[in-house]
Amino acid sequence: MTSRPPMAVSQRQPQRTLSGSGLSQSPTHQRTLSQQYLPQSPIRKSDTLSEQTPDLGDVAQGRFNTLPRRGGSRLKLELANDGIEHPGFSESPQNLDALSASKAFTPSRVMSMNDVSDAGDMTPHTSRCQTADEDSAPLPMPPRRARFVVPAKRPEPSNNPATPLKKDTRPKPFSLETPSIAPRYPNMGKAEPIGTAKKKDISRARADVGLGFADFYPWNGGHAEDQFSDSIIKHGYFDKTPAQSTQEASSAKAPLFPALKHKSGLHTLSTIFTGIMNSRRHSGQITSASTFKPPPRVTLTDTKREIWLKDLANPAISLRRLSRTIPHGIRGKILLDQCLNKNVPTDRAVWLAKCVGANEIRAFKRKGVNGTFVMGGEAKWIRDWTVFVEQFVEAVVNAFSENDWKSKVTYAIRLATHLYAEHLLDRDHYMDWLVSGLENSNQARLPMWLLIVQIYWKDLLKLRRHGRRLISAILSHHSAIYSHPDRDILLSLSTRLQSLVESLLLTSPENFINPGTWFKFRDSLAAAPESANSESRSKLLKSIDLRNDYLTSSNAKSQPALRSIVVQLLDSIHRTPLDDTIPKRLWKTSENRLSVIRTILEWCTSLYRPGIAKVYVAATLLRSPEASDIDITRAILDFLDADALQENARKQLVYHFVSELARSGHFSVPQYMQWLIARGGIFDPTETHPDGPCVTRLLVEIPVYSLNDSMKNLRATLLRRAAFSVEYESNDVAMAISHVKKTLSIPLDPDDPLLHKRPMSLKKLSKLIRLSSRSLKTTISSWLSDGFIGGIAQNLQSGKGGVELPKATFEAVRALLETTEEYAMLENVLKLTVSSSSPELLACCVDTVNLHLPVFAARGAVKSLFEAFYERLKTIMQEQGLGARPLLASLADLAPRLNGFEDVAAQLQTDLIRIDRSSAADASSPLSDNMATQLQDAETELSEQIEKLASYTSADKPTMERLFHAIIKKLQNYWGKADERQRLCCILLTRLRVFDIQHFNTLMRGWVQHIRKLTKRPPIYQLLPPLISSGCLSLSMLFATAPRSQLQATQFQPSAVGSASIYMQEILQMLMMPFSPSPAMTSEDCYRFNIIQDHARREYAKEIMPLIRGALAEYSASCHQQVPIHQPLDKEETKTQLLELLRRLVLVDPNAASQTLSLKSPDPKLAALIETWTTKLLVPDDGGGQKSFEQVLELANEFTLPFCQVKLSLILATDDSSGSEGSERLQSQFEVLSKAIDNAIDANNIMWTGMLPSLSSDITQHMRHRAESRFLDLIPSLKNPPGDAVFDKDIYMAENLLTVIDSIFRGGSGPNVSPLSSALVDKLADLWDIMGSKSNEYASLKTVVLSHWLPLILSYLTLYTSPSAGPIDISKLSGGGEVRARALVILAGLVQELDNYPSSNLGQKAFDVALALVDGLPEDARLQCVRAVRDATADPRVRYLFSYAPNPAEAFMLSHRDKPPPGIQERRALALGMTMIPEKLTPFVFRRWEILNEPTPNVGENDTSLSLTLFDARKVK
Repeated sequence: MTSRPPMAVSQRQPQRTLSGSGLSQSPTHQRTLSQQYLPQSPIRKSDTLSEQTPDLGDVAQGRFNTLPRRGGSRLKLELANDGIEHPGFSESPQNLDALSASKAFTPSRVMSMNDVSDAGDMTPHTSRCQTADEDSAPLPMPPRRARFVVPAKRPEPSNNPATPLKKDTRPKPFSLETPSIAPRYPNMGKAEPIGTAKKKDISRARADVGLGFADFYPWNGGHAEDQFSDSIIKHGYFDKTPAQSTQEASSAKAPLFPALKHKSGLHTLSTIFTGIMNSRRHSGQITSASTFKPPPRVTLTDTKREIWLKDLANPAISLRRLSRTIPHGIRGKILLDQCLNKNVPTDRAVWLAKCVGANEIRAFKRKGVNGTFVMGGEAKWIRDWTVFVEQFVEAVVNAFSENDWKSKVTYAIRLATHLYAEHLLDRDHYMDWLVSGLENSNQARLPMWLLIVQIYWKDLLKLRRHGRRLISAILSHHSAIYSHPDRDILLSLSTRLQSLVESLLLTSPENFINPGTWFKFRDSLAAAPESANSESRSKLLKSIDLRNDYLTSSNAKSQPALRSIVVQLLDSIHRTPLDDTIPKRLWKTSENRLSVIRTILEWCTSLYRPGIAKVYVAATLLRSPEASDIDITRAILDFLDADALQENARKQLVYHFVSELARSGHFSVPQYMQWLIARGGIFDPTETHPDGPCVTRLLVEIPVYSLNDSMKNLRATLLRRAAFSVEYESNDVAMAISHVKKTLSIPLDPDDPLLHKRPMSLKKLSKLIRLSSRSLKTTISSWLSDGFIGGIAQNLQSGKGGVELPKATFEAVRALLETTEEYAMLENVLKLTVSSSSPELLACCVDTVNLHLPVFAARGAVKSLFEAFYERLKTIMQEQGLGARPLLASLADLAPRLNGFEDVAAQLQTDLIRIDRSSAADASSPLSDNMATQLQDAETELSEQIEKLASYTSADKPTMERLFHAIIKKLQNYWGKADERQRLCCILLTRLRVFDIQHFNTLMRGWVQHIRKLTKRPPIYQLLPPLISSGCLSLSMLFATAPRSQLQATQFQPSAVGSASIYMQEILQMLMMPFSPSPAMTSEDCYRFNIIQDHARREYAKEIMPLIRGALAEYSASCHQQVPIHQPLDKEETKTQLLELLRRLVLVDPNAASQTLSLKSPDPKLAALIETWTTKLLVPDDGGGQKSFEQVLELANEFTLPFCQVKLSLILATDDSSGSEGSERLQSQFEVLSKAIDNAIDANNIMWTGMLPSLSSDITQHMRHRAESRFLDLIPSLKNPPGDAVFDKDIYMAENLLTVIDSIFRGGSGPNVSPLSSALVDKLADLWDIMGSKSNEYASLKTVVLSHWLPLILSYLTLYTSPSAGPIDISKLSGGGEVRARALVILAGLVQELDNYPSSNLGQKAFDVALALVDGLPEDARLQCVRAVRDATADPRVRYLFSYAPNPAEAFMLSHRDKPPPGIQERRALALGMTMIPEKLTPFVFRRWEILNEPTPNVGENDTSLSLTLFDARKVK
């Protein structure tokens, strides 16, 4: 029992709280064992205190150099005797090891109050608490009292007499000494035993508060027990004579012995002793109600309040004394600032905060309102208090300019940490503040925020809602530093972040499961420097990458779906060749690399993919490190053996592809020959014929120049057996090289038969080479690159001028290499020509790269070539000045098409404009001196006026208009006459354009509109190409004359006659036809115009599609004209070019093609014409015509999918019309489509799913709901288990349906994602029931669910987790987040159920899906989930998922006996003499704010914050 200390005992020192709220205590002086274990005498003051006082100065030199005191009631002093560690009621930082209370305090154990530890690692733990200010452990509850006390040995006081006495040599009688280890006990007022003990022992016992010896009375004949008398002999000896009534008249043996001898005697004896112990237990037990009250607050003056705060900062002043007058007005931010400024010890600051908080919270309850208002007010007050703490810490941290900043920051962080550990803050709000501070921190304050956050590291990572944000913030800062230009300056911070990330990868990988964040910062993590544990780190990164990829990629892992994904990625490479991330994504689509390689080969040889760049894309992919462990030669031979290629174009693609791989050594020619020999060799001459089988004709087509002599001999032997003449082949190659030399004007050998013949034209020679074998093409290309250009470079290598190659010769070599399509050799020629000093030659090289950009990008040579020519430009600019304009113009045209060179492109364009504004007197002026003399007088006058204008920085608009119209008039006069003066007019326009580009474009646009309306004029392709090539007319301006709106595209203008009626056909023809040099266009102009044509096909697909539709509309309306006119689309060559162009445009943008071609048109002839052309896209050999839904779906595969999409859109748009009949027809057509799709799914034809997203949102959503309904109906349940016969069929059907749903979901048509359906959640619950079933009846069903149905439904759920699905505003939906919350609870149950199947990885996949779904869960739904699972499971994964941490007070299960008020039954029981009144256990409300030590100055029987009745405490008498 707690009691007021007696006057003789020193004032009691402040005690620890029972929950550890006093996170530190004042130091305590050293005491002896007798002083620690025994209470002080209630009669007189102990002498030991005065004896120990001189030593306390060194021990208790506290923060304010005050002397601590220790005292207290007998009960509390006895509680300090047992060394019981306090298990703790709350989380608090563990920065010191707990000390047992049984250990004696020594100066070495007492920590100086001035040595305040830094914040350090003060991570809160739910474990034993320890403080930073005091070593003493908190006192949990009253323990058992020690039965025996062992005295400590004392140093005997030295007794040195002044005068030595004479030694007593007389014999001494024997005397029995009291053993030093004899137990002692308080005398309790009795007389001291008189024995033969030494006087020093007796004096020591008397000094120790009057101790006696337990039952030890040595016989000396003088003790009362030694005196025999009749009474002592009969009744025994008593210390105190009993009352007369209780004296035994006789021995008790006679009545007790028979009872004990009876068989029930032992039971009777135990009942007696049980009753005795029960009486002893209830004797002195505390039964009174708790009288605890928080210390009251009083109003004090400012002076008294300051004095009180200073006393609070003094550890020597008891808190019980301070609790009498807690001043009003100290709350919130003021309280924290006062504690900081007064340097109040942390435990006393927390005590003050508790006192203020307890009074504030009780104030709400005294208002007499309902409980909801009280709870809301209390929560609001705690939220406001948390905000004060956050502002306090942030203000102290930001005040880094103060001198004592470090000590203040340490104090503020420690105080906030202890408040957090005591659960005196709103933890959710505090954690959110911590993560937000780290997210929004700049790099200067990032180290401080990292230090603060690390204190609460473990608690943050245990909750999903905070841990995910914490990881995202750290990864964001790490990535920002990684990409920072001054990364070396931030090396220490980067290293720190890197170590934190590596530790997080080990401890909490689940926080990295966030696809949106992971794929954003993954590359910076993978590019980290090598460390000691790089292998384990790479494994962790790969594991997390796979888990995130599972939530984002398509999980319909059937083979058709994989092929479709690979083909889409390959098309992306073809469209955007400079994207380096696509190949990495391609190899990650599947672990089966052979299937990926086969799809690459099919894509490379497909006729639905035009162009030669695909060959180099495929070759580069197979040369990548990801395919290094695959036998590529065997894979190619298996492909050729399985696919009998019939089309000659596909065979040529195979020969070219194998030639590329054989040149680099990735295709083994010896292995191929061995494979042919193993098949029996070649005997039939048709097998080596150009139309023969591809697998045997390949032996003829392989590059011979790259083989060694033994391989050449073996090849010749195999071919001779098939009657193929190798000698004739060699002669043919030698003849071809001779013709090339003759054409290039290279001297021939004297005995060469072509020596005296006329050289063959380059055009004819190119045609012959194009029809030759791949072996001849590669040999000629090798000779041109290595033999001719390489020889020139080697001969001139000693000179520093580089290769001086004539421009005409280079153009001829380039034309021949382009004919052979050996771009690897062309790349080598470009590299050898870089060192040339001719700007015109270097400009031709840059134009070559620009025209064949996809090919060189596939080979990975674009950036290196551009950088080489750009460096060469800098040198030539210094050497030749304005003479470098051709090279500058070519580089300025190429740079905008390259990624990462935006700044270089802008600089090049600026330099080009500056050069064009230069004076006409410069040697490099676009209009040279001899050029002016070639013009007539009018042109000479215009040239002089422009040169005069060039000396000014700007020109007025009237002058520009006058010169522009004068030049245009001359240009129109030369139109169609093949006069070179037409080109000179274009040059004059180019020079005029520089002065005011915007006004010049306005004038040019008006003139083009005028040209469009002319009814009689020469063809467009004779006028506009020189203007476009010279830069006077841009593509955007050209397309401005084409129809863009739907009205212009669908309505034909009947007033357009003559040439105006075929304008769009001529523009389209001009963009497709090849150009050859002419007087109006040089070879350089033609090549530049080819670049513009290729650029238009790639960059202006949306502008060309309306142009094609308008051209078809003009062509279909030609029959309405009275005077027929020649139509450009009548030419077969133009039709072939249009079909090729349309195929390219559909591949570039299938959606734009579908929307443009499927527009409704009132002209039936136009509709029939578009139908015919789209059918030719899908079936090139078909004559055209309409296709039904079933036929389109049957033709759909990975390569025809874009064309099927256009065709299907066109079919749906054809039958769309207004009115009731039109709507009925549309509905009927819609039902036909649905039936066709169902039939295709049943027939295992799901390739068409890729074109569903391109359809209208109504169609795709209907198809999606239809497929989802069928998919969910197939999932089994315990109520309706399927039969064994339909298992495989249902699973196969479910996979196809999931592919359909996946295609619609990830296609992006209509609303991205809808909320989870209740039917889906019900099916998920059914699978949970099946997995939780213990019946053997469902064993086979459980196996099927585990192997098939659970993976399928988890794959279905990943559609809702992909970042491409887009965010969902669940609050705006009708059902809110209830359905998703129910799904999460079921997934949590499945995760625990799947722990019984450790061999399966489904448990982790289900947990990852739940993590992705819970991120968008509303707060009310999350709390609903918490209430559902709180009492059902204690799995830490579930707590992490729903972000809730259990309150430590809930684990105590405290309850106390509550006696009800006496009613009728209780009064009747009391009347009958029954003393036991029924008791009821009621839960004890654990109020954390009221866990205080020293609450009030009045000491009562039960005044502790935790009621002593909880522990059945007894009073000590």
